[in-house]
Amino acid sequence: MSRPSASVITPVYNGAAYLEACLDSVLRQTLAPAEIIFVDDGSTDGTVALLDAVGTPFPKHVLRQENRGQSAARNLAASVARGTYLAFLDHDDLWYPRHLERLVALLEADPALGWAYSDIDEMDHDARLVHINLLRTLNPSVQHPKVSIYNMLSADMFIFPSAAVVRRDAFLAVGGFDERLSGYEDDDLFLRLFRAGWQNAFVEESLTRYRRHLASSAFSERMWQSREIYAQKLMEAFPDDPDFVRFFVRDLIAPRFFRCGVDEYLRHLARGRWDLCMKALDVARRYSARCRPPAVRRLRNFIAFRLMAYPRAFARIYPLLRRDPRFQ
Repeated sequence: MSRPSASVITPVYNGAAYLEACLDSVLRQTLAPAEIIFVDDGSTDGTVALLDAVGTPFPKHVLRQENRGQSAARNLAASVARGTYLAFLDHDDLWYPRHLERLVALLEADPALGWAYSDIDEMDHDARLVHINLLRTLNPSVQHPKVSIYNMLSADMFIFPSAAVVRRDAFLAVGGFDERLSGYEDDDLFLRLFRAGWQNAFVEESLTRYRRHLASSAFSERMWQSREIYAQKLMEAFPDDPDFVRFFVRDLIAPRFFRCGVDEYLRHLARGRWDLCMKALDVARRYSARCRPPAVRRLRNFIAFRLMAYPRAFARIYPLLRRDPRFQ
């Protein structure tokens, strides 16, 4: 019987500092991949020379594109991948040795599964461990595996691409990643896979180490833009439906992105990033209106937004306001 085949897909943008460790984690896999496909996304730090130089005991392919983002890079690799499964690994993340073995086995055992994913451990810039089994603490109300569209719309899904293996046929059938997105592209993909009828499996053990640092996409301008595109896609795909008493926008989508705006405002407030506070406040205002809150909540939000419009002053009074339950 032939061994299951998985293609490793690694988009790289200025990742020379991390590539050796990333590749080493692939080489240590107990289930060897069929190939690894690197996509250089317009790097300027010597990544190209490093990719050309590294050797692997399995086929290695190096593709290049102008800087178009990780979604386009992953799609390019998937278009030439030969494996039955696509195993995504960002250049700054690491796999534990049994990552491919555990996730591919689940997909091999059940043809109804479109993807399998695991919990993650968080590490810092220098690969030092920060948190074990991170998904359990990011948001306890988020379900793993994914079984309900209501839960998937109400909050970030927390399926990290580096922690997932996707059936290639399923990936291609739904059109791959939305190349407009460089942030929320993972939620968008897995939501479309779910809606297309593909099931999923979750491994509670961490099989991936996710590196969180300031250069990661989560802190980029592209993330802000992607969130707006993704939110608009959700509202168009899941409009409120009074006939079935399904208020997707009012009760799930708008509150989700309202919370994003408030959380980002407070995060930037703590760091004195006044211009970013105003940008986050605009997000909170827009999605608050789509929540269609009752009169008392609207008045409370109006007062809070007026105060938040002056972030330098608000930073001085916020420690007092947070003790008042009326402002929670």
